[in-house]
Amino acid sequence: MDIDSLSKVYFLATSRIQETATDLYESLHSNRGCPRTDAESLHNTIRKHKRSIDSEFDLIRSALLEYYDNTDIP
Repeated sequence: MDIDSLSKVYFLATSRIQETATDLYESLHSNRGCPRTDAESLHNTIRKHKRSIDSEFDLIRSALLEYYDNTDIP
């Protein structure tokens, strides 16, 4: 992987993280804009979004390792 491809992966992953954060914020509120207060439901919502964000972090780590594998770093 070259440096430009690495940058593209970073952009993709961070864009998805941003979308997930926005979706989480919306999920924490009702359609009327009131904050949700059901702890169990919120726990599940947070876990779902955390898994999604963790996947993007894994993508970044993998891309970086692939970059290192294909680059001669002194």
